[in-house]
Amino acid sequence: MIHSDWHIHSEYSYDARTKLEALIAGVHEQDLKRIGVTDHVNYNDKPFLSDLYASAENIGRLQKSNPQIVLGVELTPIAKPHFDYIAKTGTREGFIPTPQDTPYDIELAVNREELARLGVRYAIGAAHWRVDVADPKTADNSMNALIREWYRQQMYLACDERVTVLGHPWYHGTGIWYEDFSVIPRSMNIDIATVLLKNGKYIECNSHFFYTNRATEKFRHQYAEFLRELFEMGIPVTYGSDCHGGPNGEYDDKRVKVEKYLSAAGFSDGDLSEIAENDLW
Repeated sequence: MIHSDWHIHSEYSYDARTKLEALIAGVHEQDLKRIGVTDHVNYNDKPFLSDLYASAENIGRLQKSNPQIVLGVELTPIAKPHFDYIAKTGTREGFIPTPQDTPYDIELAVNREELARLGVRYAIGAAHWRVDVADPKTADNSMNALIREWYRQQMYLACDERVTVLGHPWYHGTGIWYEDFSVIPRSMNIDIATVLLKNGKYIECNSHFFYTNRATEKFRHQYAEFLRELFEMGIPVTYGSDCHGGPNGEYDDKRVKVEKYLSAAGFSDGDLSEIAENDLW
């Protein structure tokens, strides 16, 4: 059912250790058609931009003999005042957000022209943390407040011209809603789906939700059914292992377990999408 992996982090991502040699070996062993290396670019400062340049240089070298590798990137929403501070000072250090009554505007670290210049051909956009308040630790962290903020970020990503794939929709590091997916209002999912469809974007089936110990069996089946509903609306679904590398930098094959839940939700071979050539930059 799954023939390509569009969300992989290499050793050039700050939080990953997947060796490029192991990645190439995994591609051949698992007979994958295409893979996308999507290292993180969370902020517009030198450490993250240096990771991007290293990823682009080394993936570009590998592509000469492995054309099935596609260079992508993973972009994370950040607060616009934080982006502006880094653009002015060159560093994240010393930034003190000014509290305000409304959520901060959102920005992404790199513009599309710069990404394309480096050979990046698509971007995954994914929410990872709050960017609406000055201090998330002291803010309202109720379930409803967090859901509203993730909805806001995902709607932004679904509209942004840099984003090709909405990555791991409704991911949360603490798994706060991973017991019962129905706490996410269906109206929000329909709103997100409507914008994705209008803007010709993809949505990701990410292995995280089917592997994390934070998720219940109920949640996993509900999540697969959520993806199926969007698929039936006409939104193409890509697969992303979100591999960060095993203990020895190996590339993990997670497809069998993921396919079990997708199959139960009605997915079959041919339903999951490759990113079409005309949707790559």
